[in-house]
Amino acid sequence: MSDETDQPAAAGQLEALFSVLADEQHKLAEFQRKMSEASTVVDSPNRMVSATFDGRGELVKLTFNNTRYRTMSAAELATTLMDTIKRGRAAAFSQIDQLAGREVLPGIDFGQLAAGNLDLNEVVGTIMTSAIDLPGIAKAVKRETGRTDG
Repeated sequence: MSDETDQPAAAGQLEALFSVLADEQHKLAEFQRKMSEASTVVDSPNRMVSATFDGRGELVKLTFNNTRYRTMSAAELATTLMDTIKRGRAAAFSQIDQLAGREVLPGIDFGQLAAGNLDLNEVVGTIMTSAIDLPGIAKAVKRETGRTDG
């Protein structure tokens, strides 16, 4: 049976939880602002083409820097374009963790995910583990309230 002395402690923990939530919402808004301003530019190895990506990893500009493409075979040109776009998307996605100032999803490298180098079963497992990280939430609340007990 709980007594009245438990109510102020519970109220303090609830306030701390709301404070953590408000802080996370602020961080998310700042992250979204940074993403909307982000840009990644990648050149092909031969510097023939440059690809520009926005903060979401979408191709927004493709620039031919010289006329070398005119003498290339269609297959060679296609390979150059596809490889440059693939590397650019991976670079843009890897920038997401940097913009957030922490891993967006712990244990998942967005650059590797965009490049198709991660096993999707492992990604889902990592997401599920992160989603049920109750000890991590408890630690955040304890930091907010200054408590050190269990």
